[in-house]
Amino acid sequence: MVYIDLLVIEDFILNYIILYGTGIILNRITKFKKIFLSSAIGNIPLIFLFLNINSITINFLNFLFSILMSIISFGYKGIIYTIKNILYMYFTSIFIAGSLYLINTNIFLNIDSNIINFIILLTISPIITYIYIKSIINIKNINSNYYKIDIYLKDKPKITIISFLDTGNKLIDPYSKKPIILVTNKIISKPKEKIILVPYNTIDSHGILECFSPEKIYIDKVGYRKRVLIGFIDNINIEGADCLLNQKLIERID
Repeated sequence: MVYIDLLVIEDFILNYIILYGTGIILNRITKFKKIFLSSAIGNIPLIFLFLNINSITINFLNFLFSILMSIISFGYKGIIYTIKNILYMYFTSIFIAGSLYLINTNIFLNIDSNIINFIILLTISPIITYIYIKSIINIKNINSNYYKIDIYLKDKPKITIISFLDTGNKLIDPYSKKPIILVTNKIISKPKEKIILVPYNTIDSHGILECFSPEKIYIDKVGYRKRVLIGFIDNINIEGADCLLNQKLIERID
């Protein structure tokens, strides 16, 4: 037996959670009444399930309604803006639906009650959405610290590597006042001459760092920097990075 009222309420709640979650992930400014209205309009495609319509048509109509829901919730600021909203709506929907299905089939498999399933949905969906949002935001924050940089050396080809912005790297040559980026020995060979020895002190260690001055470096989306030193270290324990960038180079304009 299908409980139409519960089906409508469940769909409304899921629509609201999906739209609300999408707004948080993409930092969209919206209002409660817009998401509420959009969630209610998102219930309309339920009617198609009880009509003699093929699945292709239903999917197409659902997609049209997702466009409408996006525009109502977040407004229209261009095609790319709207497509991005819709994609994240679908990503969030797939994650929630998949998680609920996994929980239902592995934990609540023997429960045959629409009321209990409704309570489970009401309780677990916000938790799943919270976990999803936190994961996406953490990934975005981590990825925002990766920068592609080009290192220009005299009489040598340009070297392009991926660097990680390390807030703990505040190394500066005390004499020239140049910020120091740290690169693994595997990427750049130590020059035989013009090595600059820079003393350093950290919380757990101190010593002398071997550095040299490149012609310049280019930090993607930041610009060129000429006043910089490259220091050599053995390893960088950050996935996908061969260089530790200095915060001063992001802030400073040569």
